[in-house]
Amino acid sequence: MSESKHLPNDHSGAHLRNVFHAEKFGIVLSGGGSRAAYQVGALKALLRFIESHSAKVSVVVGSSMGALNGIILAGCLKGGLDSSIAELESIWRERTYRNTFNGSPTRAFLKALRIAVTKYASPGPDASALSLFDPSPLAKRVDEVLERNGGLTLGNRAAELDAVGVMTTVEGQERKPLLFVSARKPIEPAWMSGASFEVCYIDKMTAMHGLASAALPSVLPPVEIDVEIGRVRLVDGGICENIPVDPAVRLGAENVVLIDVSGRSWWHDQFGTSHDTKPSWEIPAPESSFCVRPTGTIVIRNQGAMGPYLKDVAKSSHRHFISALGPTWPAFTLIKRKLGEALAFEVMSYVALHPDYISSLIKLGFDETTARLSELDVASGSALDGTTVET
Repeated sequence: MSESKHLPNDHSGAHLRNVFHAEKFGIVLSGGGSRAAYQVGALKALLRFIESHSAKVSVVVGSSMGALNGIILAGCLKGGLDSSIAELESIWRERTYRNTFNGSPTRAFLKALRIAVTKYASPGPDASALSLFDPSPLAKRVDEVLERNGGLTLGNRAAELDAVGVMTTVEGQERKPLLFVSARKPIEPAWMSGASFEVCYIDKMTAMHGLASAALPSVLPPVEIDVEIGRVRLVDGGICENIPVDPAVRLGAENVVLIDVSGRSWWHDQFGTSHDTKPSWEIPAPESSFCVRPTGTIVIRNQGAMGPYLKDVAKSSHRHFISALGPTWPAFTLIKRKLGEALAFEVMSYVALHPDYISSLIKLGFDETTARLSELDVASGSALDGTTVET
């Protein structure tokens, strides 16, 4: 991908005192599996600053589990941002393996053992006919919440919400990035110049679109959806673009708050690799493409490892730890043998589901975001003048 730059006729010349003062303000949510519970806490901390500036969320874009979070956030926004975040928090706090996935725990355990052995030899989200989980209960729960809040449709959602985007990957002989968009008007052709992804416009978003973005091969089944070009098979959006800031700007966001729970920086530091290093399985963008950056960005990123918070669950009760990992327990054992205990806990921080673990991530997201926003003194309007600020 070529160097990031603004498109012609952008707003780079605008003098912005603060991200939240932008007329078109966007929220971008990265993927990260169950670590996406951190985004709930971060959003709770951001709420006060957003409301103090009377800012309106006009664009929401997510990838992988961040896409599912984004759909819930956007779909419930009609009742207010505080209510929307509360709905999202409620869904996360009740998550366990038993109420999130269908099927026999024993059968899932045997599948997990087969997958763990395979991935031990060849890691990465390769195409597979075998998937560990059936997320039908989660899909049903999310759709119930969306419908109770009026549904995520163009005609019945928050008036200020211009666009919602979900990044996915088309699975086939060649993997291709696809962005599902529900927008009041299409992206202008000039703003699609240099884009690395195709766009599919839809009127209504449901849990199905979020799960299409979160369908990590071998873990969750691919989702098939009819689009203009026919029926496509979709897998995890993180395979092509896990941090979809560029799509958010093309959808109209002038300034952006990004909540990144991918942990990529931490892993690069552990193995001494450059932060620019891309995993071998990630889809490379065409050389002719380029990223469009917002005028101002606040990046919220967890400050350290999340594995220790899962380890706290293990310390409190072995039974709780087994429950937190569910059928993925064989993977923990194999990874611990290969990489050591600390890295094994960090790997499993992406898949663990347990109320105590989820609560700790929500609190972590709230505390770290609150501390950093206080340092930036965002409420007084002293932070950000067309810059990127990381937490």
